[in-house]
Amino acid sequence: MTTERIVFANILRGVGAIAVLVSHYIGIFWVMHPGISDLMKVPAISNFPSLEFPLSILSEYCIVFGQFGVGVFFIVSGLVIPFSLRSDTKLGFLYRRAIRIYPVYIAGFCIVMLSLYFLSLYVHRPFLFPVKDMLAHFGVITRAPLGVTRIDGISWTLEVEIYFYLVMCVLGTTILNFDIKKYIVAALAIAAASTVTLKTQGYLVGVQVAAGLLLLLGTAYFSLLNKKITKNEFWTLQMTVFALILILLLGVAEPANYINQWTIGYILAMAVFYICFIFRNSIKENRLLSHFSDISYPLYVVHALFGYAIMYVLVDCGFGPYSSIVTATVCAYLAALLIHAFVERPSMIWIKRSRVRSKVLQNA
Repeated sequence: MTTERIVFANILRGVGAIAVLVSHYIGIFWVMHPGISDLMKVPAISNFPSLEFPLSILSEYCIVFGQFGVGVFFIVSGLVIPFSLRSDTKLGFLYRRAIRIYPVYIAGFCIVMLSLYFLSLYVHRPFLFPVKDMLAHFGVITRAPLGVTRIDGISWTLEVEIYFYLVMCVLGTTILNFDIKKYIVAALAIAAASTVTLKTQGYLVGVQVAAGLLLLLGTAYFSLLNKKITKNEFWTLQMTVFALILILLLGVAEPANYINQWTIGYILAMAVFYICFIFRNSIKENRLLSHFSDISYPLYVVHALFGYAIMYVLVDCGFGPYSSIVTATVCAYLAALLIHAFVERPSMIWIKRSRVRSKVLQNA
């Protein structure tokens, strides 16, 4: 259950999930063909259809939708994670975060890889994903150190989240008492680290580090709610983060496809979140958006390559964009529901019970 003052964040998580789905299913699959086929290690489709209006307009700005959704997820995480950290031990916090992240991701990734296996059978090609590469993904942050190329394309955000949890754990309750000076210093430190990685590790890693600015901003919302910083101080930090994102993505980063849309998506996420925060007392629960919020994590984990594989087969069989998109959306939704029911909800129940047991032992 969400409290009255952060119900808006829960609704925005649902909006973000839908935005990412639009980005991938109406945009990326169509505008980045045959690159998506290469990603799935299957031949490109001959006579691949182009999108017509109004889908063509949505696809043209697909990265804006995607990074808006991702930006919202990061800010929401920055806001809600301190609530967990405040009421838990460091080890308990990491343990329960691991239970929250890994079972759902592993279940979703297994479904994704199974869909790619059946896709390889459909095209009569060998399944070209080594077992060791798939296993390397199970730890999420274990992939890069093992030198494994990312398969699923979406786990970069989970890597950012996990590193954020580790940083929060190291800082502990100290970060819950940050004043504006410490927030500004932290923002500048993240920007400096992003600058170094943009120059030494490349665009993708540098952008991952830069996403820490949105997580930091979310944490500042927590401080604002708990009166650790003032509204004017928060506004100063938000403008600092805004400026740093512009500098990093449009100034420091090497020119890349869709970099402008990536920047716009992040800034749009910041603006929408701030507006909703201002009017948070007027925002009430919405069943549809709350439902998508509830399944947003399993939907995010499973939808991309799983949906692409479905659309690939349908397009190859002569189906049009609308039927392909709708079918992939329904299948991804049903897969997310299954993961939510049989993996995510049991995990959440386990987390709640473990927290109760922990409090009992502390009070014993």
